Amino acid sequence: MAESINTFQPEAPESEEHQQAMLDRERVGEVDERPDWLPEKFKSPEEMAKAYASLESKLGQPKETTEEEVSPTENPSEVAELLDERGLDFSVFQQEYAETGTLSEEAYQALEEAGFSQTLVDSWIAGQDALAESTKQSVYALAGGEQQYASMVNWASQNLPEHEIDAFNATMNTQDRNMIQLAVQGMFARYRSEAEPNLIQGNNSSGTSGGKFESTAQMTAAMSDPRYANDPAYRQEVANKLARSSLF
Repeated sequence: MAESINTFQPEAPESEEHQQAMLDRERVGEVDERPDWLPEKFKSPEEMAKAYASLESKLGQPKETTEEEVSPTENPSEVAELLDERGLDFSVFQQEYAETGTLSEEAYQALEEAGFSQTLVDSWIAGQDALAESTKQSVYALAGGEQQYASMVNWASQNLPEHEIDAFNATMNTQDRNMIQLAVQGMFARYRSEAEPNLIQGNNSSGTSGGKFESTAQMTAAMSDPRYANDPAYRQEVANKLARSSLF
């Protein structure tokens, strides 16, 4: 009996080129299978998930403050310039505080909208009040105390020409502490020499030179001399010379 013949023959193995072409075709099919709900700007759900994760990370970071930084000791003229840049008039707030001792809610609100928080404003005001108090006490000390200073001012108001009084007041209203101290020293020396001559007769033989300052430049040069900081006699000489001058 004849044996049956198997006519099945295995297929020849596919070439590597053919296999790669099939894989590429499958990948294209995967890309084309895009979910209907996926926004056009994302290529895949994975890309959208990464984008939202990045957004959440940014939203979780603290916001940068836009509040203006102002030092409590910053000069009022510099603060006035900052306010002017934001359309606010410093003199309006200054006058309100001088008249009432505080600022209104409307004033705080306007400053807040310009980038100056109430905490910042109050801190600056407190710093200015402290500076003013320090300057006032140093001025009183130059005249021998508050009562002596008041006596000097009263004498000046009754005996000096109006233009000299105006010059003195203008200096006292500045924010320059050195110029204020100079003006008080000069006025006090003049007060003692004209209102209380007996108090300084002993000083006339101390060897101090006469003359007077012809300009503020001469006065500034005398104040810049190292002896002014270390030699009381030299300081008195400068004060006496200033008293004979007409700068204030």
